[in-house]
Amino acid sequence: MFEKRLRALREEQGFQSQQALANALGVAQSTVANWECGRREPNYETTKRLAELFQVTVDYLMGRGDDPHGGAVSDHALKAALLGGDAGLSEAELDGLWEDVREYARYKVQQYQRKKQ
Repeated sequence: MFEKRLRALREEQGFQSQQALANALGVAQSTVANWECGRREPNYETTKRLAELFQVTVDYLMGRGDDPHGGAVSDHALKAALLGGDAGLSEAELDGLWEDVREYARYKVQQYQRKKQ
């Protein structure tokens, strides 16, 4: 699985050749060829570097998951989801609304704490 994902990611990310990826990583072209043919796998540090370079998780790269980003959600998407959608708001408007929600939440927490006392 690793070798297939590595090759696909290399090509998707615009590394037209194994040599181009090798140059980016500071390894020999034959090293990349061995990885893509499944004869060898990189060490952990190099695997982490590959994941960072391709902006995917190590688990995805190694075939232990099918989500390249490990379920990561952008701040914008998270805020929009928690607010019931972004309704076409700009990032600044969404941030302002989010701060209003946070202030209201702090207020409610204080109310609940007072009731407990």
